[in-house]
Amino acid sequence: MACSRKNRIGKAIDWQERRAAIAAGALPLFLERPWSAVSVEDIADNLEISYWQVYYSFDGLEDIYRACVARLIDRVEERIAAPPSPGLSVNRTIQDYVRHAADIVGSDSYQHLLFLRLRDEHTDPWIKTAYEGRIAEPLRAGLETAVAKAGERNELSIVLLHGMRERCLMMLEAALALPRLLQHGEFVDETFERTVSTVAKEVFAATCTFDGFDQASAAA
Repeated sequence: MACSRKNRIGKAIDWQERRAAIAAGALPLFLERPWSAVSVEDIADNLEISYWQVYYSFDGLEDIYRACVARLIDRVEERIAAPPSPGLSVNRTIQDYVRHAADIVGSDSYQHLLFLRLRDEHTDPWIKTAYEGRIAEPLRAGLETAVAKAGERNELSIVLLHGMRERCLMMLEAALALPRLLQHGEFVDETFERTVSTVAKEVFAATCTFDGFDQASAAA
C-alpha cells in the first residue's frame, strides 16, 4: 500500500497533455455559448473530471477558450502548410490549389474556427486577428504563389488581378462553410465539385501578365 501511494504521489503530471485534453473536451461547450457563459464546473462535468483538475491547468476561462481556438488554428495551419505542387499548366495548378483550399474550408476545424470568429470577434477581437494572420492570409498568399510558380514553369510572369485572392476565399466559405454554420446540412460531393470548378474558372480568368494581357489561352 505504501509503495502504491508513493508511486501515485511521485508520478509527474504532463500539464501540456492535460491542457490539450481539457481544451478538446471544452470546445463543444464554447461552440454552444460564449466563453463567458461557460463555467469551470461545466467543463469538468463535461469531461467527467474534478473541478480542480481544470482549475489548476489554466489561468481562467478565457485561457481555456483561447487554448481551444489555438488547437483549431494549429490543425488548419498544418493543412495550409502542405499545398499541392504546381501543375504542368497554370490552369491545372489553380484547380489543384482551389481544391486544396476547399478541402480546408470544408473541414470541421475550419468551420468551428470561422463560427467562433464570426460570433466572438466583436467581444474578443484577437480571434479575428489570429484568423486573418494565421489562416486567411496564408491561404490567399498560397494561391498567388501557386499561380506565380506555375507561370514560371511556363516561362510566363503571371499574377492575379487585384482582389481575386480575397474573392476566392470568400466564395469557398460562402459555398462550403457558411451553409453548414446556418444548419443547412453537410455539403454533398456534387456541391463540392461544382464549387471547386466554378471558383477555379473564375480565378483562372483573373490571371494576367504584368503588362496586363490576359493569359487564359497562353497558359492553358
